[in-house]
Amino acid sequence: MALSISAASVPDDGADFPDAFEVFHEGIARTLRAAGAATGPAADAPAVVACVAEADGMTVSIAVDPATDLITTMRYGGGASEAERAVMEQLAAFAVGASARELVEHGLTYVLDRLRDPSAPRPVGGILTPRNAGPCFQRPRRLMRALRAACIDAKGPFEGDNAFDRPYSAQWLAMDAPAKHEKLNRLVAKWRERAGLGETSMAVFEIDRYDRVVVIFGDDVDVWDKPPHLLALERWLRQETGERIEVFVEVAKDSNRIRRL
Repeated sequence: MALSISAASVPDDGADFPDAFEVFHEGIARTLRAAGAATGPAADAPAVVACVAEADGMTVSIAVDPATDLITTMRYGGGASEAERAVMEQLAAFAVGASARELVEHGLTYVLDRLRDPSAPRPVGGILTPRNAGPCFQRPRRLMRALRAACIDAKGPFEGDNAFDRPYSAQWLAMDAPAKHEKLNRLVAKWRERAGLGETSMAVFEIDRYDRVVVIFGDDVDVWDKPPHLLALERWLRQETGERIEVFVEVAKDSNRIRRL
Protein backbone atom coordinates (compact mmCIF):
# COMPACT_ATOMS: atom_id res chain seq x y z
CA MET A 1 0.00 0.00 0.00
CA ALA A 2 1.26 3.48 -0.74
CA LEU A 3 2.22 6.16 1.71
CA SER A 4 -0.86 8.07 2.82
CA ILE A 5 -1.18 11.78 2.13
CA SER A 6 -2.89 14.15 4.53
CA ALA A 7 -6.03 15.91 3.32
CA ALA A 8 -4.36 19.29 3.80
CA SER A 9 -1.77 18.42 1.17
CA VAL A 10 -4.25 17.34 -1.49
CA PRO A 11 -4.74 19.99 -4.19
CA ASP A 12 -7.78 20.61 -6.35
CA ASP A 13 -7.99 20.14 -10.13
CA GLY A 14 -6.81 23.68 -10.71
CA ALA A 15 -3.57 23.24 -8.79
CA ASP A 16 -0.26 23.84 -10.52
CA PHE A 17 2.45 21.19 -10.52
CA PRO A 18 5.64 22.84 -11.79
CA ASP A 19 7.51 19.58 -12.41
CA ALA A 20 4.71 17.97 -14.47
CA PHE A 21 3.38 18.61 -17.95
CA GLU A 22 -0.07 20.17 -17.90
CA VAL A 23 -1.54 17.09 -19.55
CA PHE A 24 -0.96 15.24 -16.24
CA HIS A 25 -2.28 17.90 -13.83
CA GLU A 26 -5.86 16.70 -13.55
CA GLY A 27 -4.75 13.08 -13.11
CA ILE A 28 -2.23 14.09 -10.45
CA ALA A 29 -4.86 15.98 -8.45
CA ARG A 30 -7.32 13.09 -8.77
CA THR A 31 -4.69 10.61 -7.63
CA LEU A 32 -3.67 12.63 -4.60
CA ARG A 33 -7.29 12.99 -3.50
CA ALA A 34 -7.73 9.22 -3.65
CA ALA A 35 -4.39 8.40 -2.02
CA GLY A 36 -4.65 5.87 0.76
CA ALA A 37 -8.13 4.72 -0.30
CA ALA A 38 -6.95 1.54 -2.05
CA THR A 39 -7.61 -1.73 -0.27
CA GLY A 40 -4.47 -3.47 0.92
CA PRO A 41 -3.94 -7.16 1.59
CA ALA A 42 -5.66 -8.96 4.43
CA ALA A 43 -3.98 -8.53 7.78
CA ASP A 44 -3.08 -12.22 7.96
CA ALA A 45 -1.82 -12.45 4.36
CA PRO A 46 1.63 -14.06 4.37
CA ALA A 47 4.22 -11.71 2.92
CA VAL A 48 7.93 -11.08 3.10
CA VAL A 49 9.88 -8.00 2.15
CA ALA A 50 11.49 -9.04 -1.10
CA CYS A 51 13.46 -6.03 -2.31
CA VAL A 52 14.44 -2.56 -1.13
CA ALA A 53 15.96 0.14 -3.34
CA GLU A 54 17.05 3.79 -3.15
CA ALA A 55 17.68 6.43 -5.80
CA ASP A 56 18.12 10.20 -5.55
CA GLY A 57 16.82 10.34 -1.98
CA MET A 58 13.70 8.25 -2.66
CA THR A 59 13.21 4.74 -1.32
CA VAL A 60 10.91 1.88 -2.27
CA SER A 61 10.26 -1.59 -0.88
CA ILE A 62 8.02 -4.40 -2.04
CA ALA A 63 6.64 -7.38 -0.13
CA VAL A 64 5.49 -10.54 -1.85
CA ASP A 65 3.28 -13.52 -1.08
CA PRO A 66 5.72 -16.45 -0.99
CA ALA A 67 3.05 -18.80 -2.35
CA THR A 68 2.49 -16.82 -5.56
CA ASP A 69 5.59 -14.57 -5.74
CA LEU A 70 3.26 -11.65 -6.45
CA ILE A 71 3.51 -8.27 -4.75
CA THR A 72 1.19 -7.68 -1.81
CA THR A 73 2.41 -4.21 -0.81
CA MET A 74 4.67 -1.46 -2.10
CA ARG A 75 5.88 1.33 0.16
CA TYR A 76 7.89 4.39 -0.74
CA GLY A 77 9.51 7.26 1.11
CA GLY A 78 11.82 10.21 0.77
CA GLY A 79 11.24 13.81 -0.21
CA ALA A 80 8.90 13.91 -3.17
CA SER A 81 6.96 16.65 -4.89
CA GLU A 82 3.19 16.35 -5.17
CA ALA A 83 3.52 15.21 -8.77
CA GLU A 84 6.14 12.60 -7.85
CA ARG A 85 3.92 11.34 -5.05
CA ALA A 86 1.06 10.90 -7.52
CA VAL A 87 3.36 8.86 -9.77
CA MET A 88 4.39 6.69 -6.84
CA GLU A 89 0.80 6.26 -5.63
CA GLN A 90 -0.21 4.98 -9.05
CA LEU A 91 2.82 2.69 -9.11
CA ALA A 92 1.83 1.30 -5.71
CA ALA A 93 -1.70 0.58 -6.96
CA PHE A 94 -0.29 -1.15 -10.03
CA ALA A 95 2.19 -3.18 -7.96
CA VAL A 96 -0.35 -5.06 -5.85
CA GLY A 97 -1.03 -8.37 -7.56
CA ALA A 98 1.80 -7.96 -10.09
CA SER A 99 5.17 -9.64 -10.28
CA ALA A 100 8.29 -7.64 -9.44
CA ARG A 101 9.36 -7.89 -13.07
CA GLU A 102 6.01 -6.54 -14.28
CA LEU A 103 6.30 -3.60 -11.89
CA VAL A 104 9.77 -2.50 -12.98
CA GLU A 105 9.18 -3.13 -16.69
CA HIS A 106 5.64 -1.83 -17.22
CA GLY A 107 4.60 0.06 -14.10
CA LEU A 108 5.52 3.55 -15.26
CA THR A 109 3.89 2.99 -18.67
CA TYR A 110 0.68 2.23 -16.78
CA VAL A 111 1.12 5.39 -14.73
CA LEU A 112 1.50 7.50 -17.87
CA ASP A 113 -1.80 6.18 -19.14
CA ARG A 114 -3.56 6.70 -15.81
CA LEU A 115 -2.41 10.28 -15.32
CA ARG A 116 -2.56 11.65 -18.87
CA ASP A 117 -5.63 13.48 -20.11
CA PRO A 118 -6.48 11.52 -23.30
CA SER A 119 -8.32 14.49 -24.81
CA ALA A 120 -5.28 16.78 -24.62
CA PRO A 121 -2.49 16.88 -27.23
CA ARG A 122 0.61 14.85 -26.48
CA PRO A 123 3.12 16.99 -24.57
CA VAL A 124 6.05 15.77 -26.70
CA GLY A 125 6.54 14.78 -30.31
CA GLY A 126 6.54 11.08 -31.07
CA ILE A 127 5.93 8.33 -28.53
CA LEU A 128 5.38 9.40 -24.92
CA THR A 129 7.52 7.34 -22.53
CA PRO A 130 8.60 7.69 -18.89
CA ARG A 131 11.94 8.97 -20.20
CA ASN A 132 10.48 12.04 -21.92
CA ALA A 133 7.33 12.55 -19.81
CA GLY A 134 8.79 15.39 -17.73
CA PRO A 135 10.68 15.93 -14.48
CA CYS A 136 8.17 14.23 -12.16
CA PHE A 137 8.86 10.88 -13.84
CA GLN A 138 12.64 10.98 -13.68
CA ARG A 139 13.31 10.07 -10.05
CA PRO A 140 10.61 7.36 -10.06
CA ARG A 141 12.15 6.01 -13.28
CA ARG A 142 15.59 5.78 -11.70
CA LEU A 143 14.01 4.29 -8.58
CA MET A 144 12.41 1.52 -10.67
CA ARG A 145 15.79 0.83 -12.29
CA ALA A 146 17.34 0.55 -8.83
CA LEU A 147 14.52 -1.77 -7.73
CA ARG A 148 15.09 -3.95 -10.78
CA ALA A 149 18.78 -4.24 -9.88
CA ALA A 150 17.89 -5.07 -6.26
CA CYS A 151 15.47 -7.81 -7.37
CA ILE A 152 18.09 -9.32 -9.67
CA ASP A 153 20.64 -9.24 -6.85
CA ALA A 154 18.15 -10.99 -4.56
CA LYS A 155 16.77 -13.65 -6.89
CA GLY A 156 18.93 -13.69 -10.00
CA PRO A 157 18.34 -12.41 -13.55
CA PHE A 158 14.90 -12.34 -15.10
CA GLU A 159 14.74 -15.20 -17.59
CA GLY A 160 12.81 -15.47 -20.85
CA ASP A 161 9.98 -13.18 -21.86
CA ASN A 162 7.76 -11.39 -19.40
CA ALA A 163 4.60 -13.49 -19.69
CA PHE A 164 2.77 -11.95 -16.73
CA ASP A 165 -0.95 -11.48 -17.39
CA ARG A 166 -2.77 -9.80 -14.54
CA PRO A 167 -5.76 -11.90 -13.51
CA TYR A 168 -9.18 -10.49 -12.71
CA SER A 169 -9.74 -9.69 -9.06
CA ALA A 170 -11.49 -12.12 -6.74
CA GLN A 171 -14.34 -9.60 -6.41
CA TRP A 172 -14.87 -9.54 -10.18
CA LEU A 173 -14.70 -13.31 -10.54
CA ALA A 174 -17.26 -13.70 -7.76
CA MET A 175 -19.83 -11.60 -9.65
CA ASP A 176 -22.38 -13.52 -11.72
CA ALA A 177 -23.00 -12.70 -15.39
CA PRO A 178 -26.09 -10.47 -14.83
CA ALA A 179 -24.19 -8.38 -12.27
CA LYS A 180 -21.26 -7.93 -14.66
CA HIS A 181 -23.61 -6.93 -17.48
CA GLU A 182 -25.38 -4.42 -15.24
CA LYS A 183 -22.11 -2.85 -14.08
CA LEU A 184 -20.61 -2.64 -17.58
CA ASN A 185 -23.80 -1.40 -19.21
CA ARG A 186 -23.97 1.39 -16.66
CA LEU A 187 -20.36 2.36 -17.36
CA VAL A 188 -20.79 2.14 -21.14
CA ALA A 189 -23.85 4.40 -20.92
CA LYS A 190 -21.84 6.95 -18.96
CA TRP A 191 -18.98 6.74 -21.46
CA ARG A 192 -21.35 7.21 -24.41
CA GLU A 193 -22.58 10.42 -22.82
CA ARG A 194 -19.01 11.65 -22.31
CA ALA A 195 -18.14 10.76 -25.93
CA GLY A 196 -21.22 12.46 -27.37
CA LEU A 197 -22.73 9.20 -28.66
CA GLY A 198 -26.40 8.34 -28.66
CA GLU A 199 -28.03 5.44 -26.87
CA THR A 200 -28.18 3.37 -30.07
CA SER A 201 -24.59 4.20 -31.12
CA MET A 202 -22.95 1.51 -28.98
CA ALA A 203 -24.03 -1.23 -26.60
CA VAL A 204 -22.57 -4.25 -24.85
CA PHE A 205 -23.34 -7.26 -27.04
CA GLU A 206 -21.97 -9.96 -24.76
CA ILE A 207 -19.40 -10.82 -22.12
CA ASP A 208 -17.83 -14.10 -23.16
CA ARG A 209 -16.61 -16.92 -20.94
CA TYR A 210 -13.17 -15.30 -20.73
CA ASP A 211 -14.76 -12.03 -19.52
CA ARG A 212 -13.94 -10.27 -22.77
CA VAL A 213 -16.42 -7.50 -23.53
CA VAL A 214 -17.93 -7.48 -27.03
CA VAL A 215 -19.71 -4.30 -28.13
CA ILE A 216 -21.86 -3.56 -31.15
CA PHE A 217 -22.03 -0.22 -32.96
CA GLY A 218 -25.04 1.45 -34.49
CA ASP A 219 -25.24 2.53 -38.11
CA ASP A 220 -24.64 6.16 -37.12
CA VAL A 221 -20.99 5.43 -36.20
CA ASP A 222 -18.60 5.62 -39.14
CA VAL A 223 -16.27 2.67 -39.60
CA TRP A 224 -13.14 4.81 -39.18
CA ASP A 225 -14.39 6.08 -35.81
CA LYS A 226 -14.84 2.61 -34.33
CA PRO A 227 -11.16 1.82 -33.48
CA PRO A 228 -10.57 5.01 -31.44
CA HIS A 229 -13.94 4.54 -29.72
CA LEU A 230 -12.96 0.98 -28.76
CA LEU A 231 -9.59 2.06 -27.36
CA ALA A 232 -11.12 4.94 -25.41
CA LEU A 233 -13.89 2.74 -24.02
CA GLU A 234 -11.42 0.05 -22.95
CA ARG A 235 -9.28 2.63 -21.18
CA TRP A 236 -12.38 4.04 -19.44
CA LEU A 237 -13.60 0.62 -18.29
CA ARG A 238 -10.18 -0.30 -16.93
CA GLN A 239 -9.98 2.99 -15.06
CA GLU A 240 -13.45 2.69 -13.57
CA THR A 241 -13.39 -1.00 -12.68
CA GLY A 242 -9.72 -1.48 -11.84
CA GLU A 243 -9.88 -4.67 -13.93
CA ARG A 244 -7.92 -5.55 -17.06
CA ILE A 245 -10.99 -5.34 -19.29
CA GLU A 246 -10.53 -6.16 -22.98
CA VAL A 247 -13.03 -4.72 -25.46
CA PHE A 248 -13.78 -6.12 -28.92
CA VAL A 249 -16.30 -5.31 -31.62
CA GLU A 250 -18.78 -7.84 -32.93
CA VAL A 251 -17.81 -8.92 -36.45
CA ALA A 252 -20.74 -8.61 -38.86
CA LYS A 253 -21.35 -11.58 -41.11
CA ASP A 254 -20.93 -11.16 -44.86
CA SER A 255 -24.39 -10.86 -46.41
CA ASN A 256 -23.18 -12.04 -49.84
CA ARG A 257 -24.30 -15.69 -50.13
CA ILE A 258 -21.79 -16.50 -52.87
CA ARG A 259 -18.78 -15.45 -50.78
CA ARG A 260 -20.14 -17.49 -47.86
CA LEU A 261 -20.38 -20.74 -49.86
